Amino acid sequence: MAQVLILYNAKRPEAVRLAKETAQWLQGESFHVEVADQLTATSWQALPHPEIQLVITLGGDGTLLTGALLSAPAGVPLLGVHLGRFGFIAQVEPHELRDAIERWRAGEFVVQERLMVQARIGDTGQTVYALNEIALVRHSLAPMLNFTIRLNDLLLTTYPADGSLVSTPTGSTAYALSVGAPVVHPQTEALILAPISPHTLGARPLVLPPSTRIAITVECEATDGQGEALMSADGRRHQPVALGQTVFITEAPFRTKLLSFHEGEFFEKLRDRLLWGARVNE
Repeated sequence: MAQVLILYNAKRPEAVRLAKETAQWLQGESFHVEVADQLTATSWQALPHPEIQLVITLGGDGTLLTGALLSAPAGVPLLGVHLGRFGFIAQVEPHELRDAIERWRAGEFVVQERLMVQARIGDTGQTVYALNEIALVRHSLAPMLNFTIRLNDLLLTTYPADGSLVSTPTGSTAYALSVGAPVVHPQTEALILAPISPHTLGARPLVLPPSTRIAITVECEATDGQGEALMSADGRRHQPVALGQTVFITEAPFRTKLLSFHEGEFFEKLRDRLLWGARVNE
């Protein structure tokens, strides 16, 4: 009996309803189903059962990111249902869900492996993982900070800024998009290093090979020696980064496996979400 985990955003009534309906339908189709809300799942360290063969997320990209952290280490495929406003990752709309599950059961799908990143503070910090990005941002009350960047142990630059981020290709349409980084096809093998609100014209986004070892050291721009940054993974799990500390970022040892049912999904989303080809004055 196939086992399926459904994660849903409890703040969205449509997600709650769809989770219940889908679970009932799957049970009628002889699936073993486990259902959990996104908030509960964020406290899990791994999938609740090793026999789970598919994770379905009902919500926006935030719900899918929670599912990715659970499914990727186990090598379990992920199917995201788009119930948000501006999501780029979820593969199907609510009315397409049952057909997508049937096609998964019949083997009529392709797995897209999405690169992930991992980060730790210093040599002994806890490792965190992200599908979109690792971001270092100055604390809201902190003065301007300097960020010293080293790539493969070689000094690249130091720039004053509000922050610095390392994005995956999947994350290029998330936080990285708002800081002027390029849109990168999600199946491209690359990492994107980008400053956040830099106070110099010379600081620009940089596309790197995924094997690059990135080290970002937080330093003080002000003369009083005060300041602190916060590190986040996909906008969550905030950890303080003190002055002088270094965050080490590399490609993660596993990838998110997204189900795909037709070519051109990403380009369609660019057209729809970014209004490419549309007249902005209409």
